[in-house]
Amino acid sequence: MPWNVFSPLRAPAATFVVCLLAGTASAQIAPPVPDPSSPPVAGVDAGTPAEPSGGQPWLTPAPERRPIMPAFKDLFAPLPGDFRGMFTGQNAMIATIGGSAALVGRHGDHSAATSGWGDEETYEPGNIVGNFAVQTGAAFLTYGIGRMTDSPRVALVGAELFRAQLVSQGTAQAIKFAASRTRPDGSDDHSFPSGHSASAFATATVLQKEFGWKAGIPAFAVAGWVAASRVQMQRHYLSDVIAGATVGILAGRSVTVGPRNARFSVDPMPVAGGIGVSFTRVAGK
Repeated sequence: MPWNVFSPLRAPAATFVVCLLAGTASAQIAPPVPDPSSPPVAGVDAGTPAEPSGGQPWLTPAPERRPIMPAFKDLFAPLPGDFRGMFTGQNAMIATIGGSAALVGRHGDHSAATSGWGDEETYEPGNIVGNFAVQTGAAFLTYGIGRMTDSPRVALVGAELFRAQLVSQGTAQAIKFAASRTRPDGSDDHSFPSGHSASAFATATVLQKEFGWKAGIPAFAVAGWVAASRVQMQRHYLSDVIAGATVGILAGRSVTVGPRNARFSVDPMPVAGGIGVSFTRVAGK
């Protein structure tokens, strides 16, 4: 990227740096030693330098701000923006990749769903872990614990988990009824995409976004196990769980980008002689 794209900022930036260094240097200059023969100024200790009037605000650390406790309305009010966020920015690229992977996975749909692989006792609990009611209940419980213990951080994570479930399932169920794909076991025509996979991957994405990969790796491992269980139990095809995982990841990302009521879009921007990056803040979902 050519650096001359930032040339309009050089002069103000240089002026700011010079002023900052000048101010810092002046703050470190030792005060003159008072002449013992001079009479002391009234109200000022002769041995203590007077405090400069007005202080130096650029040297004063900003007070630590306490996170805002999410209200009950924050479980639902941001949902319209969360749904819109499913199909914007980098999410569009992830949706394209996930959709392409699901198309490729169709070639192994029947062989994966009918081969009878794996131990049923190992995968059967995935039906419970990935259940929408279980996932949503756990999210709401997390939010409630945060409120009861006066922990805004825990309450915020609970609210994001709760909204991620609503967004993932709202999207997955809409696709299910539009696709009307018969399940491998023939029980109904709601096979595509996997709702259990969507719920599990939505939770994993929120945990990874909030706590990093130390929490994300085990969370995604559990989500992958849930997805595998749906294929092993012949409730879904391989492409169903890939599509469900994609929906869950998109939902998790849509509720965790930016602080609460703000969203940020990162987009390429053509400039003279090269390319730049623009950061756009969209407030008020």
